[in-house]
Amino acid sequence: MSGPVPPSPSVDGIGRLARALSDRYTLDRELGAGGMATVYLAHDIKHDRKVAVKVLRPELAAVIGAERFLAEIKVTANLQHPHILPLFDSGQVVVDARSENGERRTAGADTVLGSPISILLFYVMPYVEGISLRDMMSREKQLPIQEAVRIAGEVASALDYAHRHGVIHRDIKPENILLHDGSALVADFGIALAASKAGSRMTETGMSLGTPQYMSPEQAMGERDLDARSDIYALGCVLYEMLTGEAPFTGPTAQAIVAKVMTALPTRPVQLRSTVPPAIDDAIMTALQKLPADRFRTAAEFAAAIASGAAATHRSTNVTSARPPRRSILPWVAAVVACAAAAFFLGGRLLGRHGGAPIELGKATHITWDAGLEVMPALSPDGKSMAYAAGPIGNLHVMVRAVGGGRELRLTGDTINPEYAPAWSPDGNAIAYSELTEAGGIWIVRRDAKGHWGEPVRRLNYGSTTYWSPDARNLLFTQSVTGGSLLVLPVDSGPPRTVLDASRPGALFADFAGWLSNSTIVFTAHDSRGEVQLFSLPAAGGTPVPIIRYDPTRHASLRGTFVTRNGRFYFTTEDRQSDIWVMQLRKAP
Repeated sequence: MSGPVPPSPSVDGIGRLARALSDRYTLDRELGAGGMATVYLAHDIKHDRKVAVKVLRPELAAVIGAERFLAEIKVTANLQHPHILPLFDSGQVVVDARSENGERRTAGADTVLGSPISILLFYVMPYVEGISLRDMMSREKQLPIQEAVRIAGEVASALDYAHRHGVIHRDIKPENILLHDGSALVADFGIALAASKAGSRMTETGMSLGTPQYMSPEQAMGERDLDARSDIYALGCVLYEMLTGEAPFTGPTAQAIVAKVMTALPTRPVQLRSTVPPAIDDAIMTALQKLPADRFRTAAEFAAAIASGAAATHRSTNVTSARPPRRSILPWVAAVVACAAAAFFLGGRLLGRHGGAPIELGKATHITWDAGLEVMPALSPDGKSMAYAAGPIGNLHVMVRAVGGGRELRLTGDTINPEYAPAWSPDGNAIAYSELTEAGGIWIVRRDAKGHWGEPVRRLNYGSTTYWSPDARNLLFTQSVTGGSLLVLPVDSGPPRTVLDASRPGALFADFAGWLSNSTIVFTAHDSRGEVQLFSLPAAGGTPVPIIRYDPTRHASLRGTFVTRNGRFYFTTEDRQSDIWVMQLRKAP
């Protein structure tokens, strides 16, 4: 994960570096600085050409070590591919912070961080007179489909070549994809490979390898033995962003993004941009699967899938009447409960930069600490207990623990499918939760007057995320993990009834939902432009009525995460950041 970018070296430091490299390169100016290195424009004296000299930050160099760095750089130097930025040179220079002339010293000098003597590790690349993919995306936001697929295909070709030579990039992102005469060049194999070998010592620098928006779940968990499928995941994120204008998962902090990477399902690209061909939409979702085994095995397979999709006829502009065929859905659910819980307890329009009443924060208390994931918390109505999903990836179970401490209680049995998204009944004596399969499933577990929890009862063999009605008589749910039709299920007995049928031509495709009252439902759905709107709908069924329409001149797009309480609608918006809002809604009679 990238932390705050450290300040660039001082002018004096640049001068010492220039003097140390003066027999080979003449440094001109700084081109840019990132979390791990600083890049300088330089002149290659021997070959009379412009080059880019990338110098690792001293604290990172101290952790990696010169020997490891030069050994791994030698590996990447042998990667010769038209879409990999080549390596011209590499090395180390030792500069004395007390020295006036910064003369080069021999290897074996003191490399302890904080010592007056510093080792600077560097490598030299061609100077690319072009822009990065990030620059292009900042300017255009969404790229033409054919162009995005071409760029992704070129990057996939480079990755496939590197993977066949045993090299995993580990940090594929728009900043590391350069565009020279329109052609993609993948940069920075060297730093990622060397830094990955530093292991836990990376924490000493305050930096960690990878960028949260493009990290695979296994990389986010800290696994060191990554393979090609981790790079394929990252490239899937990049293509997703080229087509939709945003990464699959975003958030205000690196921790928030990683939480989504681990537990959330991304919105399908076609729901954000209706012209994305079905095969490309499907290929991206395959690349973004949580389990590596469910992704493409090679980057070449991914490239072939998106290339065939680009050649196909573009889909209808009506996203709901021409939805792509669904792949088998992995057992993962959108991690929206944490955001919803935050909104639930805030009472007013919450935009820090727009003012509002100050909020006094108390002491944070660590509630859970067991191994594995502990996600999707739901606070009981009396505020005394927390239900959540816990366990290793692919084997989540619903737990309950007292907020004040004590042992956790597992509510669910030994099912082969993960369980998630617990939801408390209004009286706190029952919990509904969902089973993560392609079709889903709804279960209810109850506790008696003595506080003893009974055995879970399967209420329905399909359906996803549940929402209790205020009178606790009905459960609203979406038809699948990724949304779709909305149905209402009587809690005690009886079949569900459909209140929003997403299978009809031209119908809305619901994302998230909630109850405004016992007689009124609210939900978010994407319109034909891929923008999110909020609708109300009678609980008995009927015609959805738009409440909030996306207006780019007034506010950012609705994100979809929301809760309702006492006629208030708490929701988030997102552009390059997220904000929380609250709106008073008029209850239906």
